[in-house]
Amino acid sequence: MGSLDAQIHGKFNLFVIDAGVDDADAWQRPYLTTPLFRKFVNRSFPLIDIRPNISSPGYNPADLLKSHGFGVLNQKSALFDPSNAHLSIDDEELLHETYYPEICDLLTKTTGAKHIFAQPALHARRAGSNNHADANFRGTVNHHDNATNVPKHIPAGAGVGPARLPHLDYTPLSARQCIRFYRQDIEQQARESGVIGAEDGICADLPFSATSAEASSVIAERYNRGELGPRYAAYSVWRPLRTVQRDPLCIAPRRTDTGELVEYPYDLRVPGNAGLGGDFLREVALLGVQGEDVGVGSAVDAGALNWYYVSKQTREEVLVIKFFDSAALCRDL
Repeated sequence: MGSLDAQIHGKFNLFVIDAGVDDADAWQRPYLTTPLFRKFVNRSFPLIDIRPNISSPGYNPADLLKSHGFGVLNQKSALFDPSNAHLSIDDEELLHETYYPEICDLLTKTTGAKHIFAQPALHARRAGSNNHADANFRGTVNHHDNATNVPKHIPAGAGVGPARLPHLDYTPLSARQCIRFYRQDIEQQARESGVIGAEDGICADLPFSATSAEASSVIAERYNRGELGPRYAAYSVWRPLRTVQRDPLCIAPRRTDTGELVEYPYDLRVPGNAGLGGDFLREVALLGVQGEDVGVGSAVDAGALNWYYVSKQTREEVLVIKFFDSAALCRDL
């Protein structure tokens, strides 16, 4: 007897672009705070459960990471060892001495990267919202002591929850911005490996710098021309604190064809390193629609975008998401 599996749909909040945006100077907004988006609509999209793939005997997370831009790795963390039960998940020493080294080792083995740098952990425990932080969140960096290379953890009490808006945390531009301004050890490695030199060289005779939006198309066209340029990538690592029963994290591999969905870039104010110039602006993006009537009475055309999730994800199942990879520049997605 056969079985009939119901198609699962996920509900997403979509920013209505034609409703306007209060996109005040990003320098005047708190850290990690979006512009004021005036109107949203709820729309549903079919979801694809990746559980059957990661449960198959031949599953290789590196292959899924390469083909889809994300992968699920099995790892038991010492964070949840009974010997650490008395410690808070926000304990800085526990994170720096235990969790960050675990993640760096996991990514080294999975990606083959020669150098791994852990950026701030974010403990998103409260209910999700349409903003990355509440209006009072001013970041966790002391401007009198931001020369350190130690990641700045954002704890549960900082007012940051999971974002329910389809968004892109890293664009090719923000990758170029972060390697130059975020931390001195990252900037130094990017110079020694030739990444910054390659990007700056492409723009040497042009009227704009490699950290400008104008440079994105020319760097994408020339960076891997003839041979692969010095490679660097940015990843996000998501681990639930308990088995996910509802509202799983959904991922859509980036595609050029997004149908009626429109990518809307904007700047976030980010804590930077004093020795590299201090705070800087980093580009991120939202997916929105052009009007409130899009998708009313019919499905929203999402083009080539497909949304994936891991059903019943456990804390031993680490979701690794590739935000950016210089090797993908100039590829037709």
